[in-house]
Amino acid sequence: MQSVVEALKAQNLYKETGRIEEQMAVTITASGAEKEHKLAEIDYLDLKTFADEMDIALKLQNPYVQSLYAKNAKMLVDLIRAVNVESGSGFKGAVGSGRQLDALMLRAEQFQDPDEGADTARASWVRVIAAAGGQGNFIVDPTEEDGEKVALEMANEEGLAILGFANPASSPVVDAVKITYVAQAYNIQNLDFELANPFVGDALVELKQPLFIFPKEEALVEVRYFDDGEDHLRPIGLWVKMSSALRNLASS
Repeated sequence: MQSVVEALKAQNLYKETGRIEEQMAVTITASGAEKEHKLAEIDYLDLKTFADEMDIALKLQNPYVQSLYAKNAKMLVDLIRAVNVESGSGFKGAVGSGRQLDALMLRAEQFQDPDEGADTARASWVRVIAAAGGQGNFIVDPTEEDGEKVALEMANEEGLAILGFANPASSPVVDAVKITYVAQAYNIQNLDFELANPFVGDALVELKQPLFIFPKEEALVEVRYFDDGEDHLRPIGLWVKMSSALRNLASS
């Protein structure tokens, strides 16, 4: 299934009328503990708006990218509803304003540059790796300085999902990822880009367990550089924010 619309239809979540009631969702952390998240009541029409806009945005994307979003459509809806607990204004997408929610596929300027210190956004996903070995910070909080590992924290009215990674480099220099979610480190996962999807464009690797950072939660993403050279690694995912936070072209 490569359509977010079809995925939500299969879950009976794609409707024009009615509301889905408040619920609780459970996440299993690295330790095996259960973590609960409150999911706000929301109009089904809002979920339809989300699905329609996602399918438009993904229509010409690599089919494997489409399938990642479709496969995780229900969890993406849960993330929107969790953010809506604090915003309380629903998901209106491209026509939203104020506290109404929208979602944006991830781009470099939204993240801290691990090489430049505090409050410096990435200019590009391309990063020069001077030497192989060790772990490198990949997604960190803007307060990170001097190699300190500071997890990226979500505000009350935002949530982030990372479903996998793409790597358009002709010679990848990264081969593993480690995620620390709410201070609990998950097992590393190999990023076998040299073996992945060689006939359909950029190599993609799906996370065995997608990373969902709910409001007021934090996560750190580190990678292993096995060689020097240019790193082109980029996450595939979605950032849910209030429309008022999506008005700055450089950093929204």
